[in-house]
Parts: sequence; C-alpha cells; structure tokens
Amino acid sequence: MIRRDSPFVSLLVTAGLLAAATAAGALLRAAGLQEATVVVTYVLAVIGVALATPGGPWCLIAAALSVLAFNFFFAAPTLSLAALDPAMPGTFAVMFVVALLAGHVAARLRLQARAAEAARLQAQALLDLSGRLQDCTAPDDVVAAMARSAAELLGRSFVWYPARGDARSLGDRAAFPFPTGATVADERTVALRALANGSPTGASTEAFGSAAGLYLPVGPSAAPRGVAGILPAADLSPEQLKLWRSVCGLAALALDRVAALRAREEAAVRAREERTRADLLRSISHDLRTPLTSISGNADVLLDAGAALDAGTRRQLLATIRDDASWLRATVENLLTVTRLEEGGVRPQADAELVDDLVEEALRHAAGDAGHVVTFEAPPEPLLVRVDPALAVQALVNLVNNAVAHTPAGSRVTVHAAREGAQVSIIVADDGPGIPDAEKDRVFEAFHTSGGALADGTRSVGLGLSVCRAVARAHGGTITVRDNMPHGAVFSLTLPAEEVPDV
Repeated sequence: MIRRDSPFVSLLVTAGLLAAATAAGALLRAAGLQEATVVVTYVLAVIGVALATPGGPWCLIAAALSVLAFNFFFAAPTLSLAALDPAMPGTFAVMFVVALLAGHVAARLRLQARAAEAARLQAQALLDLSGRLQDCTAPDDVVAAMARSAAELLGRSFVWYPARGDARSLGDRAAFPFPTGATVADERTVALRALANGSPTGASTEAFGSAAGLYLPVGPSAAPRGVAGILPAADLSPEQLKLWRSVCGLAALALDRVAALRAREEAAVRAREERTRADLLRSISHDLRTPLTSISGNADVLLDAGAALDAGTRRQLLATIRDDASWLRATVENLLTVTRLEEGGVRPQADAELVDDLVEEALRHAAGDAGHVVTFEAPPEPLLVRVDPALAVQALVNLVNNAVAHTPAGSRVTVHAAREGAQVSIIVADDGPGIPDAEKDRVFEAFHTSGGALADGTRSVGLGLSVCRAVARAHGGTITVRDNMPHGAVFSLTLPAEEVPDV
C-alpha cells in the first residue's frame, strides 16, 4: 500500500498541480489577460504542493518547475526555453523567490495546524483520561485506565509493576498486550532500576537503553506506587514521551486519591468498630448489672434469712434468680451468635427441618408471660426448610420475645408460616403499638432498641433482632418488618424451602 507521504505520491501531486496551473494559465491568456496573471496560478500551484506534500524539497522542486513551465509555455518564443525579452530572467528570478517563499510559509502553516490539532487531541485524551480516573475506586481500576491510554494514545503494550510496602521492591507484574496476542517482555531488572533511581529507565534513556520498554516510576519519589512500562519504546518521539509522562502524572494523582479514600474508609470502619465496642461495653455493663445484682441480692437473702422465710417467698426468690439467669444466658448466646455469624466464624449445619417443630421448640423456650396470648397457627400442609435448627430456633425465640417485650399485657402474638416460591416465610405478628417508620430500617442493628436509643435503659441489650438478621443472611434468607392492621408489627423471616418427600 502506497503511503500518502511517499515520494511517488508527492511527485504525482506536484506534476498534477503544475499541469493544472498550466491549463489555467492557457485559459487566462486566451481570455486576453496578462502574463502576470499566469504567474499567480503557478504561485498558487506551489502553495498547493506545500500543503499536499511533506514540504521541504518539494517546494523547491515545484518552484523551479513552475518557472520552467512558464518560460516554456508562455514566454516568447513559446514552446522553447529561450527567452527573447531581456527582462525575463529577472521575472523568472522574482517568480521563483515568491513561489518558494509562499510555499515555505504555507508549509509552516500546515505544520503548525497539524501540531495544534495534535495538541488538541492530546489535551482531549488527557481530559478523557482524567474523567475515567475520577471514577476509579481501586488501584486496579487506575492501572486498567493507564493500559487503555497506552493502547489508544500510543498504540503500545503496557506493563505494571506494583511497589511493595517498603517501596524498594516490586510485586507481580500485570501485562496488557497490544495488539491482542503480542508478547510483553518481563524486564523486572529495568523496572527495579527505575524504582530505585526515581527516573525513566529503559529504551531511549542512558540507563538500559537497549531494553525493549520504557519504565517510569508512578507516584511520589519517596514512595512510588509502582512502575509503569510501555513496549516497544525504542521509537518513541519526544512528544509521545511527554504525553506518557502526563498520563503517569495523572495516574499518580489518582492512585494517591484512591489510597486516601481507602484510608478514610478504613478509619471510618475502625471508628465504627470502636463505637460498637464502646456501645457493647456500655450496654453490657449497664444492662447486665441489674440481673446480676438481683441474683446476688436474692441469693444473700436466701443464705442469711432463708430459714425464716415462708415457702412461697423462698420459691418467688428462686424463680427470680432463675429468670435472671435465663435472661443472662440468652443475652450471652445472642452476643456470641451475632459475632460469630457476622465474622464468618460459624457455618450453619443445615438440614431439612419441619417448620412446626421449629416453632413449637421456640415457643417452649420463649419468655413466658401470662399477660400475653401467644398462638401458633400451623400451616395446612407440612412445610420443610433447610436450616441449622439451633440457629433457626434461636432466631424464632428472639422474634417472639421481642413481640412480648414491646407490647402491653393482654396483647396477642401470632406465629404462622407460608410457602412463597423457593422460600418459606415464618411470620410473627402482634397487635401492640407497632414500630415508627423512621425506626423500621434500624431495628435490626446491634444494640438498637425502640425509641431510637442504644440499649442502656431497659432490660434489653438490643441484640435479638440483630441475631435474627444474621441467622437469615447465613441461610440465604431475609427478615423484614411492616405494619400490622389496625396496629402492631409483623416480622417476616424467610428461609430456604425444602421439598416435602412423597410418602
């Protein structure tokens, strides 16, 4: 394929424009115009050659040929290079100089226009890259954006060596070949020198000039984020090298921003963990003190004056000790369960379980309260779920206890279940005051109790519903809350269904 800037194409362009100028000059002369008008057509032809060819010698050739063509076709005698008019040599000289200067100016303007267009395209490319880097949220995103720029702007393969923690060694490289299937050399030694020197190393530089790629450290000189390389790089122009430096500079800023964002996120996580730990200690120290004090006080009474008390009083004190101890045990179990589930320390031992058995077991362990009516409406057909029975029962106990704790005496708490596609929903509904809309999204948070305050003022650590959510997630299910009609709350715990085998 013939290139547009090849000598053959330039020769054809020069010949064609001069032929067109000669034809135009003939028409002008036939119309009765002076020879000076013909000279202008040749000057325009030289300008056209300067704009359509690489310029340089072609302007000189076109200017010389235009003088010869004018002499041959238009100066008397025509069709001869001999000039009878003694003023013609001066005319030829002026024509040659004017044509040459005009062509030179046109060539310079063309080069300046091309340079301006290239600068505009580069600026637009860097602006687009900056926009892509703004969307990056991880170091790998920044590296991928650099690889794309290397391919789109330079047509080169890209390789990235991340710096290790001490910024003195490099991790595993990530290669991005271009075009697809190209081999990317592993020049770790050259990249290490670039990291150590803090300057470009490799092809077109004094250090490792015979290397296939050019490697630039990216990031602060004291602690670079890594080393970026482009291959092949032996034929890089100064403009391309400058452009690649700009790309690396933008990438360094993006990596710094991503690192700062990650540091802020980690700091926020640590702050949340500290707040959670403080809330836990505050809640545990405050809410566990009451039952422990009650147990200790009642035990002292029984030890010191037990013989003097009647049987009914002793039984009441023992029942109080039992209730307080049961509450403490349930609290500790909830705390351990939610911690292990959220940290992945517990894997549910799932098995097929009958929903009726799970609910009945939960009701036997739920808080007994003669002032509440707790009923289970068994489904018309057997329902099976694949769950860890201990975790499922604990979640159901917490749901029932939550309904009892937040409804006045005499309220009704109803438990029923239904199949919904691949899930079974176990629903606990009450007719109490309900939950405000602003609280619905927060009731499943650890240490959160009704009223929007962290648990510290009532006998509730605020872990029950958090355990329910953790159990649901561990089984691939969900838990939601909505309003009951005309008043109250409805909690729906969905668990994976198991098909009932044919008998």
